[in-house]
Amino acid sequence: MKFIITLIIPIMTSCLAVFGAPAAAEHNEAAATQGHIDANPKALGEMFKLPMDEEIHMLNMIKLKDKAEYPEGSEFANKGWTGAKAYAEYRQHAGPIVARLGGNTHYTGLPQLTLIGPEDEQWDSIFIIYYPDVTVLQALFEDPEYRKHAFHRKAGVADSRLIRMVPAPAPKQ
Repeated sequence: MKFIITLIIPIMTSCLAVFGAPAAAEHNEAAATQGHIDANPKALGEMFKLPMDEEIHMLNMIKLKDKAEYPEGSEFANKGWTGAKAYAEYRQHAGPIVARLGGNTHYTGLPQLTLIGPEDEQWDSIFIIYYPDVTVLQALFEDPEYRKHAFHRKAGVADSRLIRMVPAPAPKQ
């Protein structure tokens, strides 16, 4: 238990710092008007109640902004980048770090049409990233090179979903 506690605190701190998660009430209010961008603190807490030593697959669903929104004073604030350009910059740097830590993107798709679901919920990109275990995800969030480029994600993403998954057992025949 002590191991899990010592692991949870740095992960939560890292996640909140990287994704800038507001307090839970503010998170819900912001999500209703701006989309889901930041990590939800309650969900992070729930994630750490799940097994920590099993492989995980993170389903990512991304909707991009038409125009990237960088903080005033950022060297990127006046470049006129699209959300797609900002997010491509983020992925260009994050991908090799994920690979160095032992993870990989094992599916990327470009959505075409939603057959079941809200018509207004459209995604620009859907992908799944494999991590050997949660400690690799923690290492990613704590990696100085990753943190240096993570702000491009926030600048380019209008809405997103991040869903932790594990492989399902094979159906019984």
